[in-house]
Amino acid sequence: MMKSYFIAGLALAAMSCATAPKTVVSVHVEGTQLPESVKLITTDSTYSVALDSTGSAEIALADACQAGYATFQLDYIPVPAYIEPGKSFDLDLKVEGYTLTPTFTGEGAAKNIYLNENVLGRGSLDFKAEEAPFIESLKKLESEMVARLDSQNFEPQFVQQEKRRLHYAVYAALPTYAVYHPYYAQKQDYKPGDAYYQALQEAIVEEPALLGTLEYEDALAAAVETMASKDLEAYDALAFLKSELAYVQANYKDAAVREFLVDHFVMEYVGRYGVDNLKEFADIYNANVTSSDKQAAFKALCDKWAKIAKGQPAPNFKYLDINGKEVALADLAGKYVYIDVWATWCGPCRGEIPHLQKLEHQYAGKNIHFVSISCDQDKSAWEKMVKEDKLGGIQLHFGGDEEFMDTFMITGIPRFILLDREGKILNANMTRPSNSETAKTFDALEGI
Repeated sequence: MMKSYFIAGLALAAMSCATAPKTVVSVHVEGTQLPESVKLITTDSTYSVALDSTGSAEIALADACQAGYATFQLDYIPVPAYIEPGKSFDLDLKVEGYTLTPTFTGEGAAKNIYLNENVLGRGSLDFKAEEAPFIESLKKLESEMVARLDSQNFEPQFVQQEKRRLHYAVYAALPTYAVYHPYYAQKQDYKPGDAYYQALQEAIVEEPALLGTLEYEDALAAAVETMASKDLEAYDALAFLKSELAYVQANYKDAAVREFLVDHFVMEYVGRYGVDNLKEFADIYNANVTSSDKQAAFKALCDKWAKIAKGQPAPNFKYLDINGKEVALADLAGKYVYIDVWATWCGPCRGEIPHLQKLEHQYAGKNIHFVSISCDQDKSAWEKMVKEDKLGGIQLHFGGDEEFMDTFMITGIPRFILLDREGKILNANMTRPSNSETAKTFDALEGI
């Protein structure tokens, strides 16, 4: 008899597992320009699914999915979310330019609706205010957001973790105050006081349990950046990175926190400046970052930069100039080449043009070509500006060729590149025309 009960119990357990509710997210996107796919990043997995012809997709989460914060991504636009095992929901997204309007329905909708309504608006922060009133305004804003949370009657466990997320969503503004206040208050000589730095260290602390939470990671990284720049007299990218790494090693005990921060700052630096100074920080990176995934991503990034390191041959290009004539890199051999990658719609790019023209005039007749490569999708806009503004140098249009952009890992413009007389790379991320170091570099070139 006992055996029969035991077998019946096993059967019930098996039926229970077989009928455990799945967690399914249905996504529908409406708009004039729809992405090809939607990505859902959870605490333990990343799901990427293609949208069908109606702009719809269904994401079935793993049976062992964990409860926690998540992010939907359409191209580069994020939508915050919260996943609860067994609680499916529908997400309707209306896309208007770079704005998304999400609507959630279904069993798992409540927390998602809350997360997308209780969003910190940076426009409500007064960076013009003095330090003490600004810090008080953050305290008030946090209290208001917590009050809204308390009114939702969510379960205590979620409320507890959400209060910590809200804290960092608010106080991520504190590190940026040191940068924004001089601009908004028109005080270019402003330097934060000791009370500001103390408040920053008290507000943003070491909380390993919050790693993986975007608000905490953003606030923590920004706080380290601000503390690391405290005693730097002038900005130098490598010196700043070393200061960041030194601050992390001196002030954070948890290995996971150190790993996140060291990986974040080193990847950011290498992504922007390359591997020419790799030996200066490689040992620190390897000592603190043990994740095989992070190590693999770091190696892949370094390998890409190694292809455009100093002394490597520059990838060839052949583009049409403003007169419709083909110009190849090989045609420029014998002179140094200073390349400006730009676009007519790019404000910072246009801001560099007067400084570039000054250099063109200063080095006229010298052994250097000034080459501007436009990445405008609207070629007519480029032609119009070049002709009407009488832009000098060699004006080329990339013609939609992404290989040059990908090889040089150009993710933002303007971008400047310096090549030697043989077409080899001297600096794949050269200083801008507005930087006084640019002319000094030119003057030091042999045979300029």
